[in-house]
Amino acid sequence: MCRLKTGSLLERTLVKLCRPGTANLLSAHLDTKVLVELTMFEVSFKIQHDCPYTRFSMKNPDVRLVEWCNNRIHVMEVDCPDIETFTRVEKDLNELLMWKGGKVLKKNFLDRNLQLIIKTCRCSKISPNISDIIEKHSFLWIPPEVYYGGWEEYKVVGFREADYKRMFQELSELGPVQIIEKKVLPEKSLRDAFVISMSSVFSELTDKQVSSLLSALEYGYYQIPKKMTAEEIAQKHHVPRTTFEEHLRKAESKILRAIAPYVRMYSSTSEDSLERPPQIPTK
Repeated sequence: MCRLKTGSLLERTLVKLCRPGTANLLSAHLDTKVLVELTMFEVSFKIQHDCPYTRFSMKNPDVRLVEWCNNRIHVMEVDCPDIETFTRVEKDLNELLMWKGGKVLKKNFLDRNLQLIIKTCRCSKISPNISDIIEKHSFLWIPPEVYYGGWEEYKVVGFREADYKRMFQELSELGPVQIIEKKVLPEKSLRDAFVISMSSVFSELTDKQVSSLLSALEYGYYQIPKKMTAEEIAQKHHVPRTTFEEHLRKAESKILRAIAPYVRMYSSTSEDSLERPPQIPTK
């Protein structure tokens, strides 16, 4: 469990973003009262160092590996330009998976992407480990890791220039390093960095619910004032108003529940107000 106290917006966001151990390191190395006053910055960089992933990428530079890991479950997506490429790299990919040990829990192939969910992570077996170096210098590592064209790509958030210099000095001892981008990150933009997956928001909707929602948007149902009422839209689709409204309300409910965690994170209200739902005044 993260020891970082959740007082300010920045501290709450760090706890939500961090992987196991990151917040503990930040808490140990940084005074959180000073932390809030520091300027955050985001750095994207790529590095080449000797590890099984980089060796795979150097041998197959046209294949993109994207990985998420929580030190127990490992999710890997393999992006190939075509099925012929996937067939060509299948042996190398199997060797990489054998090195990882662990059991493949799920395998999907959609469009050009092969998605693998792997139980038991062996990232800790890589020495030196890039993520360990990132955390050692009090940087916040933002997944995923990307392996493409023989390079490993990372995105991190830092707080002090001294940490930045020390981290890249240590990384440069492992192999070539290139800074892709470095930019100042105002406090609110850390929340804006969250990307909401479309599937996580819309996957629970039925076809009728999606159709009702699109019709409501296209016919101006949500504009102020409304361009068309629910009754008028239902007539265009030759369905009862109650049926149309039922599909629409269910779609709205599912979408709002799906984005609720992001709304809570974006909100600047205090934790006390989040724990107790606001009371609705009665007349």
